Amino acid sequence: MMLSSDANATPHLECLPTRRTCPFNPPEEYRFIRQECPVVRVKTPRGDFAWLVTRHQDVKKALSDKRLSSDPRSAGFPTYISGEVPPPPGFFLQLDAPDHTRLRKAVTEEFLNAHVEKLKPQMTAIIQRQLDELLSMQPPVDFVKAFAIPASAKIICELLGTPVEDHPFVQSRTDTVLDRSSPPELAEQAAIELMGYFDRIVTEKERAPGDDLLGRLIHKAQQEHQPSHEEIVGLAALLLLSAYDTMALAMGLGVVTLLNNPAQLQAFLADIDLGNDLVYELVRYLTINHAGLPRAALEDTEIGGQQIKAGEGVLIMLSSANRDEEIFEQPDVFNLHRREKTQLGFGHGIHKCLGMHFARAELTIAFHAIFTRIPSLAIAVPQETLTYRDEMVLYGLKALPVSWQPA
Repeated sequence: MMLSSDANATPHLECLPTRRTCPFNPPEEYRFIRQECPVVRVKTPRGDFAWLVTRHQDVKKALSDKRLSSDPRSAGFPTYISGEVPPPPGFFLQLDAPDHTRLRKAVTEEFLNAHVEKLKPQMTAIIQRQLDELLSMQPPVDFVKAFAIPASAKIICELLGTPVEDHPFVQSRTDTVLDRSSPPELAEQAAIELMGYFDRIVTEKERAPGDDLLGRLIHKAQQEHQPSHEEIVGLAALLLLSAYDTMALAMGLGVVTLLNNPAQLQAFLADIDLGNDLVYELVRYLTINHAGLPRAALEDTEIGGQQIKAGEGVLIMLSSANRDEEIFEQPDVFNLHRREKTQLGFGHGIHKCLGMHFARAELTIAFHAIFTRIPSLAIAVPQETLTYRDEMVLYGLKALPVSWQPA
């Protein structure tokens, strides 16, 4: 792999590596970068530069560094999305303390393990009904469209109390925002339409809060005078978008991974208590976010021996960290029984995934139900013909044709 140099003779990459030689491995360039220049400058899609962080220990440090801001309004903040789309109020994923802390705390209880345990019967019922629908179809069927997207959408919509029939609109606008090739004006318009939609949903629920996550949040806000209406709109958008898209993508990629590892699939089916280990390893192996987590330095700092100045951008590559040979034995191998429990697919630090218990439960239930009810499930086309979302911020299958033997 060739590095370019600028006028100051600083090595840099001309673009973020995206081409995969194997659809289930990050681009090969990251192996070289980790070994030779683990923190290197890279040109972002909009033409400025950021520091690319690739090694596990450096990624973990960067995710804990309070001098690195998650707010896209910070000077030097890199973006993989063309155009300027400021974070809406309440979108705490893109906020720093104290607002991040306050807003995350407002919904933390809903995603604690004890509460997620109570949601498992609802998750199971939704997944079983979606499998009923899938099995009523004539194979081959697109698993992504017929199961992964509707099942994950119905689960999060039921939790939030939002109309599941609106998910095609939400998905289309989300895809436009997260497509790195979207023209700036289209990405900005899609973001405006999304927030307008969630504003209407929250306004309607404020008139009569129900017994769902948004209803409870609104009732609490009416008693405590915070979060504000605008912040609840942003929270609703963040929770819905974070949950259904990532879960649908993980289901599709996970099915292919498990079909390619039949012995490990059978071990899981024989012992559902391996569910946490299964999801933990899938999250490491797949790492749905393959575009990096953007940050901006608020003060001078140092990562991996590289000095980073205030006002410079940073891209934190979870997918590279999760394949670090210094941490994981045979990192490119899917291993349900892996001993190293240090994957960073759920993030680290104050921005660690709020819904990780929710994700573990949903994916464990889904994979166990899918392969228990459809033991003959198979990919209906040659795997080399499957197409993937290389251009998107979140990686996954565009479609997954599957077939099965009638019962």
